[in-house]
Amino acid sequence: MRTTMAFICTMLFAARGHADGQVNLSVKTDESRVTYHIVHKFHKVDGVSKKVEGRVRILPTGVAQVAIRVPVESFDSENVNRDEHMKETVEAAKFPIVEVKATGDGMTMPTTFPSTMTKNMTAQVTFHGISHTIEIPVTVVFLAANKVVATTSFPISLDAYKVARPSLLFVKIDDAMKLDASLTLVQ
Repeated sequence: MRTTMAFICTMLFAARGHADGQVNLSVKTDESRVTYHIVHKFHKVDGVSKKVEGRVRILPTGVAQVAIRVPVESFDSENVNRDEHMKETVEAAKFPIVEVKATGDGMTMPTTFPSTMTKNMTAQVTFHGISHTIEIPVTVVFLAANKVVATTSFPISLDAYKVARPSLLFVKIDDAMKLDASLTLVQ
């Protein structure tokens, strides 16, 4: 009985959320994170932000529109000195936000849950005051009609964003910085 009631409530919520055919989702900050990975010849550094903001809109046509923002100040590599140096390097005071705006088609809400789909999206990534358009792979897990988890992993070039790569013992960090995101989205 409890399972039947939960199913009915989920379907009613989903129907209400889809009345005009559009689905609006927001990032659930306490369950979402963006991580950067940089590599130096002698070690690897990971910095995590749990202060992700954003929204996703899935239109009746199946087009998904995504807008995600992360404050540069919020990344934590568990080393305060390194974090301060990174903030100086990427000029966090001047360029305080990393932003991703993406679109993709073929995104429709499934009729059964959980359900998974993988899509490539066209994304405009703005970092260090510069925007570049790239293709990013996104895996979307529809846990329920009102809860989705989206993950992606893609590299960006620090040189392309005009970031002066830091060095240690006269050796610069690698140009490729990998970004991983795990976003929980709710209606």
